[in-house]
Amino acid sequence: MKGVVMIKKFAVAAAVLTAVASPAYAVSFTTQLGSTATFAAPAGGTVVDFNNGTTVPTGFTLTGSGYIVSNADSASTGARPAFSDGSAYLSVLGGGAATLRSTAMGYQSISLFLGSIDAFNTIRVLSTTGAVLATYTGSQFVVPANGNQDVPRTNRRITFLAGAGESLGGLTLSSGTNSLETDNIVFSVPEPSTWALMLVGFGMVGGAARYRRRKTAASFA
Repeated sequence: MKGVVMIKKFAVAAAVLTAVASPAYAVSFTTQLGSTATFAAPAGGTVVDFNNGTTVPTGFTLTGSGYIVSNADSASTGARPAFSDGSAYLSVLGGGAATLRSTAMGYQSISLFLGSIDAFNTIRVLSTTGAVLATYTGSQFVVPANGNQDVPRTNRRITFLAGAGESLGGLTLSSGTNSLETDNIVFSVPEPSTWALMLVGFGMVGGAARYRRRKTAASFA
């Protein structure tokens, strides 16, 4: 009977561990107010800066329609993001959509600088298979999302983070009317120190499970 009780306790503990490990969401995001520092691409990842037009780094594709790469301000096609260094940026026009995807691997975060955020701007975060993991509008990044072209509040860096066990494959950017403007998109994986901590954590969970199995076996003796 004691052995049965121990097995039940182990099953409950395993269920608790599973619940803790399961992500509440496949994707979350953080934002930083716009500045020259946050406009710059964060170090440690693959950068898509549109300085070569629509040619993106090896291992990535840029597809869709109704978008342009520009290095100028235009009332008809888009405004350069505030705090820009003056380089080219991607502008998705009204009714258009641009999908930037990795064809080589999944990533733990995707970061982009989003300019003059409007309520009608939409970003879909994709899995490595192209499935939509999450959809966000400009109003979820800032309120009001009124498209101000100059202030930090509506020009900011947004970083999407993969939930536990998830990998990010890309973004689909769209806009109801002109325009969604973005630059310095960065695809990143965890730092080596982060991987080390994760491996230590997995080892502790595995060790705890083995210890419980030994105690359960001993209780039958």
